[in-house]
Amino acid sequence: MEKKRAGKWIVSFFALVLAILIFLSALVFFIDPFFQFRVRDHSYMLSGWFVSSGLIRNHDYDTLILGSSMTQNFNMDRFREELGAEPLHIGLGGIEPVEMKELIDLAYEAEKADTYYIGVDTYAFTTQVEESRYPEYLLREDFLSRCRYFFSYEVWFRYLPVDLCLLLLDRLGVELPVKFAYSRSIDRLEDWSLNASYGEERMQGSFPGESRELPQADTEAIYQQMRSCVDRYLDSFHYEKGEHIFFLMPYSSLYWCDMENSGRMDPYLRAKAYFVEQAIARGAAVYDFQAADFTMDLDNYSDPSHYCPAINDWMVECFANGDCLVNMENFDAVQNRLLENTKQFRESYAHRSA
Repeated sequence: MEKKRAGKWIVSFFALVLAILIFLSALVFFIDPFFQFRVRDHSYMLSGWFVSSGLIRNHDYDTLILGSSMTQNFNMDRFREELGAEPLHIGLGGIEPVEMKELIDLAYEAEKADTYYIGVDTYAFTTQVEESRYPEYLLREDFLSRCRYFFSYEVWFRYLPVDLCLLLLDRLGVELPVKFAYSRSIDRLEDWSLNASYGEERMQGSFPGESRELPQADTEAIYQQMRSCVDRYLDSFHYEKGEHIFFLMPYSSLYWCDMENSGRMDPYLRAKAYFVEQAIARGAAVYDFQAADFTMDLDNYSDPSHYCPAINDWMVECFANGDCLVNMENFDAVQNRLLENTKQFRESYAHRSA
């Protein structure tokens, strides 16, 4: 009798555990906070590092914009108006080439985009990062990966409770601050412009006239390292899968002054020239925004490299009309203009050395 009771208790216990697991899995499946099965706009608190793979698989788009935090403030309506595109915007702060390769490979598998706009951060070519930070279980669709999704820490303790609260507030008709609207919009994924401020007082770089010693660099070693990274990076794309458009970010002149002060300007510009040459040779288009006149005005920047949304809008206009599109005939002139802008900027801040 005791054995029968013990057997029933064990069966009941495991049946209860199984029922709980099924219930929890069903809850994650129907809420689906990371869009692994379906996409719901304006519903959840979005994190680019967790929803990107689901958006790439399941969202409706024909144009993919992929890059770092310098791409996060693009206005998707401008892409629709200027380019007639149906865009999906994936901007992840500090994304490394190895992580970009994972997402672009996912996009190739999804076969939705016929145009790819890819933001290029030159400094990403100074190191060869081997390990990806992107959650591996969100890149795969096998049984074990799905199980990890259903019971992941991120789902249960970081996002699902917030998502359920947001859904409840929506049902109750509660109007939330605009920052919540930004954080729940696929078009504004990771947009940081709402509370951003700009101007000279925010700058962390060394101003040209200030006496600040930066460690000098082995320029040839840096160039060879960057050249190797460029080859590896460009080889990760399948250019036959659609139109590939690379764009070089419009850092401020202060950024380039820092490069000069540390002796890194020459290898960076040489690596940039090599990138342009090799990208064009592979059939890609390249836009170089780094010699624009507004780069000398620090009121457009929140730090030496991050810029205001108006510059993102200008970049979309350039995509539409072909301004700043470079080739091997005009690229030297663009490089020289960048050097001249840096020189003028340095001269304008010469009073700081007094």
